[in-house]
Amino acid sequence: MKDKLISYDDIRKIHPIFRGKHGDKFINLIMKVSGLNHVNEIYDRSKHLTGPAFCKDVLDKLEIIRIWKNIEVLDKYKDKPFITVSNHAYGHIDGIAAIELVGSRVNDYKMMVNFVLGMIDTMSENFIVVNPFKSDKNRDVTLNGIKECIDHIRQGHHLGFFPAGAISDFTRKGLKITIADRKWQPSVVKLIKKARVPVIPMHFSGGNSPRFYALRLFGWQIRTLGLCHELKNKKGKELVITIGDPIMPAEISKYRDMEELGEFLKSRTYALGNVK
Repeated sequence: MKDKLISYDDIRKIHPIFRGKHGDKFINLIMKVSGLNHVNEIYDRSKHLTGPAFCKDVLDKLEIIRIWKNIEVLDKYKDKPFITVSNHAYGHIDGIAAIELVGSRVNDYKMMVNFVLGMIDTMSENFIVVNPFKSDKNRDVTLNGIKECIDHIRQGHHLGFFPAGAISDFTRKGLKITIADRKWQPSVVKLIKKARVPVIPMHFSGGNSPRFYALRLFGWQIRTLGLCHELKNKKGKELVITIGDPIMPAEISKYRDMEELGEFLKSRTYALGNVK
């Protein structure tokens, strides 16, 4: 495992200012202000473990209380390939909690994640990494990730998606403003339909702090750094993870429009937030 999740060398690669005479001073400031020091501490405490065991240790030490509902569904399907679809409420602990829950019940569960979660090498056995930001290099990473997803499910394994491809944010419905996923991405929904396996919706309760959502004003880079502080303020919080009944391939095949299918899967997932 890496010595540090985010090292000084990693930051030096970002900009020449971090490689200059006062580079280390600037790095110290960035590490403190961004909360990266805290992320490194969390990683250090649990990096002797990997996979679901690492996830459990991280969440335990953060004192996040996990409440699981209807998890017997996973046990019924553990010997059959399936796909989980989830809302992306947090951008970090939802992925960690999903792998703890599902990955501890099946041996081959992988989630498609972006490069932020993908930096956690202790979870690499459960990751298929893509990069949603546009460049020729990132496009190759994404195409390879999609191919890996298809191969994984065709081999009879289990796969997980956050189909929004981004963290939940402010969403307006009429006069009502809520925190929810953006439209689930048709490219991911198309992949899900093509797989022809049961789809199990999984809902995560809660979300990030108002401060985090306000950071959208400063661009995705600043808001991504804000995720570091969002780990710290989750200590002692309750996270309810609700598993829904499987949506079978025959029902999914009725949809020809991927946006409509995405809305159907998304609504089935969010309906779980009302389960008592």
